[in-house]
Order: sequence, then structure tokens, then C-alpha cells
Amino acid sequence: MLLNKTIRLFLDSIGRREEYEFYLGKFQSADTACFALLVPDLESLDQAAEAFAFDLHFLLKLGLKPAVVLCGADAEAKWRILKDDPLFEYVQFPTTGNSEGRIPVFAEENVRDLEKMIPGFARRVHFIRAAGGFGVDYFYVSVGASGGRAQTAPKLRGGYSSGELSEADRSLVELATALLTARPGTHVSVTSPINLLQEIFTVKGSGTVFRRGSTIISAGTPDQDKLLALLEESFGKKPKAAALAAVTRIYLEENYRGAVLLEDQPAGLYLSKFAVGPEARGEGLAQELWDEVCKNHPAFFWRSRKGNSVNQWYDRHADGRHIAGDWVIFWRGVKAEQLSDVIAFCHTRESDFI
Repeated sequence: MLLNKTIRLFLDSIGRREEYEFYLGKFQSADTACFALLVPDLESLDQAAEAFAFDLHFLLKLGLKPAVVLCGADAEAKWRILKDDPLFEYVQFPTTGNSEGRIPVFAEENVRDLEKMIPGFARRVHFIRAAGGFGVDYFYVSVGASGGRAQTAPKLRGGYSSGELSEADRSLVELATALLTARPGTHVSVTSPINLLQEIFTVKGSGTVFRRGSTIISAGTPDQDKLLALLEESFGKKPKAAALAAVTRIYLEENYRGAVLLEDQPAGLYLSKFAVGPEARGEGLAQELWDEVCKNHPAFFWRSRKGNSVNQWYDRHADGRHIAGDWVIFWRGVKAEQLSDVIAFCHTRESDFI
């Protein structure tokens, strides 16, 4: 859709243009009745009902219609906060209401009833709490035949210690685990009403995403056509025919949504490509791939173009860096006496893209 200047400026204040344009196109092309289910707690509505309503008005302007689901014994108290705002329309599931420009509001006594709304009604669930997320970007949920267990991702934010969870946090983890078990592929996250739009429209987000762990393959022969397609999609340019010729080790998400390619070079182990497809960005797959590489390879190095937005992420994961020409060269576990060879190799290596 063509965005007017005011909307564009507001989205620019939330995040990077290429990110919000990608997510906006993705949400607008969805074939569900609502693009997301928003599940607020009572405290978030008590403290920030106006901010919540503002965000929903903005989503409607973008052509995105969410639904609000009031769950639990306090659903009636939550509705009393919203009912005087003409934006909200109390309806019975599965109708989305008859009024244009209004947000349907459902009440469900049992929060597990969210399962019946997924995936036919919506494929995204955003829990909204005054407390916001858990202080971690991702909460990986390991789902088994008899249920699931959850563990925090290693990427922490704000000095948060993942050792203990409150009773409310544990309840939310159990609910997210149940949803991902019953409805694989659902996007489930928790954020605050103040940060809802940033959570929706940016890769980094502003909350915590619950997700099932990925299957990372490091053996066997990959499908080269699929791998080259992933590289082109991830980097936005076409790889040269010989881009995979020197690759000796590959870590690959089983559905070709992400990959890490490594080469054994005289200077050491070189990470030549770290590719994550647009659909998988913001879901934690990059961290899973990275952890798998670091677990198996204590020393390696890589390079990235100056100005690449991912360089801040690399800074947090590297032992050191050096700028040479157009490149920022990073390394982990590399001995000091090897660094001159590492830098020379990265500075003179030709691009693998046309």
C-alpha cells in the first residue's frame, strides 16, 4: 500500500524502513480474518489503555485488523476499561464484527481457548503485559510428544538473569508451550503496550518471542540450488557460480531458512557466509546457528561490510575486530600471532557475489 508522509515518518521512528516494509507486506498478504490476536492483562489496560488504543488505530490505518482477546476471570473488568471507546466492538467468536474501522473484542474465560482461533482466525499471538517481556529476546520451547519444556535463549538483554521465573512468568511460558505444541508455526510473543508496534515491525523487536527450537543439520550433502537461493534472498544479490566451491563445513536449518558456511583456509577457519532468510529474521534462528558453530569451533574469523547493520551484533559476539578498506574483520579464539594473516586474507579476498 502507498503510505502517506505522516505514517511513513511514524514508522521511521519505530525502526528501519526495509524491516517494517517487509513485515507490512507480509501481514497485509495474510489470508486470515485478523492479522494478530492481542491478549492484554488487566494491569496493562489500567496503566496504558490510551496508548494501546492509539497503536490499534494506527494498525487499522495500515490496513491491519487485529482482534483483542480478554482472557481469564477478570475479562469483565478488562472490558469495562475498553467499552466506552468507540474503537472497540464486543463480539462473539468467530465473527469479526460488522462495523468498519472497529476492533473486535472477544472474551474467553479459559486462556487455552486461544487454540481454537489458530491458525484459521490468526497466526500471531501477542500477550501484552505492563511488565513487558522477560528480559530475554527469545524463549526456546522444546516440544515433545507429552508436552514440552522451555529454556531461555543465551542472548540476554538488560543484565537479566534467566535462572528464576515468577509464578506469572511460568504460567505464560506454560501457555506459550501449549500453543506451540498444539499449533506449530504460530508466532507467540509477549511485550508491553508501549512497545507493541516495535515488537511487531522490527527484527529485534521489543519483548520476548517464544519459539520452538530449530533442527540444525551439519552432515550430508545440501541441495545447492536451495542453498544458493537462500544466499541470494538473504544478501539481496546473486552469488557467483563458484561461491560454494571452497566451503568445507555447513550448518543448515532443515528447511533452508538459514545457514552458516565455513572454509578451511591457510589463515584458519573462515566463516564465509552467515545467511538467514527474511521470513526467519527476528525469530532467533541466527542465534541458534551461531551457538551451534561456536559449540563445535572454538576459533574462526569472518568479515562484514562497513555500515552493515549486523555489525553491532557481531561486535557483541567477537573477541576483536579490525577495519581494513571496506571491510570490518572479526574473530573469535584466534591467536595474536595469526591476526596479521587473518586480516590480510579478509582484506584481499574477492567478493562471492555478482
